Amino acid sequence: MTNIKILEFPDLHSLSIAAVEHFVGLHNPPNKQTFLVPGGQTPSLFYKQLGKKVDDWTGTTLMLSDERLVPQRSAMSNVGMVKKKFILKNIKAVKSPSIMEIVDESKLINPNLILKAVNVAAEALLPLTAAFLGIGEDGHTASLFTGFEKYFFNSESFFKVKKSNELFSRISVSANILIDTPLIFFLVSSSDKKNVMRKILNKSEEKDILPVQKILNKSKGKIVFLCDKETLDF
Repeated sequence: MTNIKILEFPDLHSLSIAAVEHFVGLHNPPNKQTFLVPGGQTPSLFYKQLGKKVDDWTGTTLMLSDERLVPQRSAMSNVGMVKKKFILKNIKAVKSPSIMEIVDESKLINPNLILKAVNVAAEALLPLTAAFLGIGEDGHTASLFTGFEKYFFNSESFFKVKKSNELFSRISVSANILIDTPLIFFLVSSSDKKNVMRKILNKSEEKDILPVQKILNKSKGKIVFLCDKETLDF
């Protein structure tokens, strides 16, 4: 784990500010660059602060790490959250960043058409400059869930999965893209993530390999965990 660095912060707010500082340090307009960014609730403060700090988005594309195939108006839509909490409310620059949207609402009835379009769009935007991701309590990142490991190292940039307890499908970035990314930042907050971080840091007797560990084990780049104090309190 020589390529992994753990940084601890007092709370989610300071963690989010640090993530923004890393983003700004890597951001280099007007050069073409693509950043992989997360959905979920943890990055809300990250997006809020990012909108205030970057004043030139020329050449920049934000690519969502994964998406539920639901309308953007749905509370479950990641791109809907990004547009609402970031693009519409917090961007101070005259020009907004481009977003590679995963969901084409006209094709929601045919997820395979969406997947095909996403992979065509992604190829034109790769390689990634960096990725900013979250981690779930079960150790998943993006929509790389336990039980779907056979899809992780897909030959395509994105793949489609459907969990048995959900009515919708998901499209996720593949692990192949992540292991080739030169720099990945994981934003990890709350005591609910203690067990995940314990396993990652090898402080658990459990031998099950979490989805995120499969990426860590094969990553060719640098991994930085930005954690709040609660997450590392074990």
